[in-house]
Amino acid sequence: MNLQAHADDLLRLVARTERLESFPRSGWVVCGVQGPESVAAHVYETTLIAMWLADRVEENVDTERVLRIALLHDIGETLLTDLPWPVKKFIGKDAIADGEARAVDEVLADAPQGWREAVSAYEDADTLEARIVKAADRIQMLAKSLQYRAQGRGDVQRFWEGTRNFEDYGIPLVRAVLDRLREHWDNDDWYPADYD
Repeated sequence: MNLQAHADDLLRLVARTERLESFPRSGWVVCGVQGPESVAAHVYETTLIAMWLADRVEENVDTERVLRIALLHDIGETLLTDLPWPVKKFIGKDAIADGEARAVDEVLADAPQGWREAVSAYEDADTLEARIVKAADRIQMLAKSLQYRAQGRGDVQRFWEGTRNFEDYGIPLVRAVLDRLREHWDNDDWYPADYD
């Protein structure tokens, strides 16, 4: 084992991924949200939600796997940035998938075994763990849209149109959370950001 090479691999990864702290989630920019969350903030909240779901669902879940998938689910954005849905629609699903796969391969070229597979698991969504993360990603986005609306920070209506953002991935707890989010939207209310 070459410890210096492993050290360099880790530090190169840190240097590459630190830009996720400054990349804004572009879907919010398209909606007119000033100073939106970063990709890194989104990943943190998605991971928190995924861990909560993993600890609450009735099925047996590999929580470590959930955390790995959640932490890495947007790692390709280190190179691609966060492409908003309108851009993805015009570029096309196949081109986006190819670009994301190549970006993941580049960013994780020297990563430990299993890291790329975690990203692939997220894309495939064929395990309970990956479906939990997919659901957490949607829940985080919808909750953030409610926060932005409550703060008067943009027009987030488009996130609530259609059914694309309301997939429960076959998880009853996710359905309950999505239903509560919809109630908050319909009632035009959200939780205050303080603890009063």
